[in-house]
Amino acid sequence: MNDGLIAIRYARALYSSAKDKGKEDAVYKGICTMTTAFETVPGLKHALSSPTINDDDKISLLTKAAGDKPSKELKSFIVFVVSKKRESYMGSIARMYEQLYRKDKNIVVSTVTTASDIKDKSLSRIEKFVENICDAEKVELRTKTDPSIVGGFILDVEGKRMDASIKGQLSKLYKYAGHKAK
Repeated sequence: MNDGLIAIRYARALYSSAKDKGKEDAVYKGICTMTTAFETVPGLKHALSSPTINDDDKISLLTKAAGDKPSKELKSFIVFVVSKKRESYMGSIARMYEQLYRKDKNIVVSTVTTASDIKDKSLSRIEKFVENICDAEKVELRTKTDPSIVGGFILDVEGKRMDASIKGQLSKLYKYAGHKAK
């Protein structure tokens, strides 16, 4: 069976169950923590795929990956997934759950890259801007720092990029000047 198909089925089941109980927000919080763990702990996916690690240890790993106090629904789901020998799909299931939750709640994920740390006031203005252009209920704004852009910012929203960085503007100017010189 296709990995993506397995992940979306499990994610839909979790979301539906959590939503019926009014616990989708609590599950989402744990799922986001888990997704971060899969992205930042390189050995996690490998450990879950290992036949030498027993089911109780896999349950413990996934529960810890879900944060300090994951919801009862998420804990039960983790036990269920491990009992069905689908723990190696948990990273994909978590990402799919995030997508389902965000779509249902009209949440947009956006990343702003700046040359240095950005002030909270500026972040709030960027969030409002993204909410308006995307007609979103909420924006999850992630920040990155990249000194090579020199100044300004780069805003990524749903696969689209707005490059208002000095590096980007200089690059455009260079390309324009290069084409004119020929």
